[in-house]
This record gives sequence, structure tokens and C-alpha cells, in this order.
Amino acid sequence: MYALDTIGGVPAHPLLVHIPVVLVPLGLILAIAAIWPRIRKPMLVVAACAAAVGGIGVLLAAGAGESLESAVRSPSDTPAEKQLLRDHTEKGDAAQAPAVAFGIIAVGTAAEEIWRRRRNGESKLPRWVPVLLLGTTVATGAVATKFVYDAGHTGAKSVWSGTSAKTEGGERDGGDD
Repeated sequence: MYALDTIGGVPAHPLLVHIPVVLVPLGLILAIAAIWPRIRKPMLVVAACAAAVGGIGVLLAAGAGESLESAVRSPSDTPAEKQLLRDHTEKGDAAQAPAVAFGIIAVGTAAEEIWRRRRNGESKLPRWVPVLLLGTTVATGAVATKFVYDAGHTGAKSVWSGTSAKTEGGERDGGDD
């Protein structure tokens, strides 16, 4: 699999993770807003775009993360640091399928809404299908958001564990935090 390692000399993973961290929950919020019939079509279209790009972003971030993982491993890592990185990797891997599923389902739901509206509400599908699709979109969005949150949270813990404020002389301050 192709991995994007750097962007402008900066490791790509910390930049790319912001795509799903922002767009997957945004897609969920917009899908929830689509419950109201008056704004359903535009909300579903924007939710589908956010969810699809968020799903792609998860895949890009995971690819870049694999490259970064090998670069940041160090023999001096403590067992706790190794475990945090392992947890983040596992949760990042677990977030991929729900985020991609959310993108696919959201696009399908928006496409059905557009198709039905172009036919002036006439469809051969039962009336409950759009409701089921919207409910499925919201449910998969909630699951994807939870998985993306967990991956992001463990990633932040991995990055910021063991860091502390530095004194003016550049020495680490053990601090009493």
C-alpha cells in the first residue's frame, strides 16, 4: 500500500489525522440535522461529502501512521510508551472499517434522497427505506465517530506521555502536576 510519509518535510500522519477527526463527527452532526425534512437534502449531501472524505482521511492517516510508527520507535522507549503506541495503532486500525462504512452509507443515503426528489417523491421503494437509510447513516456515523475518537485519544496520549514543562535552562522539570 502506498503511504504518504511527509508533507513539506513534516511527517504526514499528524497532519492527515485531522481530516477524519474533524470530518467524521461533522458528518454525523449533519446526518442528525437531516432528520428535519426541510433541510434533509442539503444536509445529506454535505454529510455524505464529509463522511466520504473523512473515511478516505482515515485510510491516508493509517498509511502515514505505519511509516511514522517505525520511525519513532526507539530502544529507549519504556514499556508504558510502547504499550501506548501499540494501543494507538490497534485503535487506528479498528477505526478504518467504521469510517469507510459511514462514508459509503452516507453517500448511498444522499444518492437515494436526490434520486427520489428528482422523481418528485415517487419511488418504487417502500416509504420506510429512506427512514431506514437515514437511521443507518446516523448509527454508523456514531460508531465511526467513537472509533475515530478512541484512536485520536490514544494517539494524543502516546505523543504527550512523558512530556513535561522545561525550565529556562532547558532541563526537564519533574513538576508536581
